[in-house]
Amino acid sequence: MQITQQIVDEHTVVIALDGILNATTADQLKQTFHQVAEAGTRTVVLDMSKVHFIDSAGLAALIAGSKMLGGGNQCLQLASLQPQAQMLFKLTMFDKVFSVHADVASALKACRR
Repeated sequence: MQITQQIVDEHTVVIALDGILNATTADQLKQTFHQVAEAGTRTVVLDMSKVHFIDSAGLAALIAGSKMLGGGNQCLQLASLQPQAQMLFKLTMFDKVFSVHADVASALKACRR
């Protein structure tokens, strides 16, 4: 999986994922969450537009990231879920756990409210 970061401002970053989020790549995402949390990032938007498959390990990585970034004024938003991920989120009710937006701009706007 390829992970890129785009700094929006001193406390906001967009993390774009490209590939499959599964047991093989979940630790890479967890490490990225750890790095941005350590850097003092309070708002993270995950751009999931190029993630075409997520398994249970991928879901666990998202939960771990939420815990690392969670609480207080911190914000984790998901953007641009692909059809498989949308179905998985509905089946597991993760769509009730995470804020999911149509695109990155909408996710950033939601964090700024």
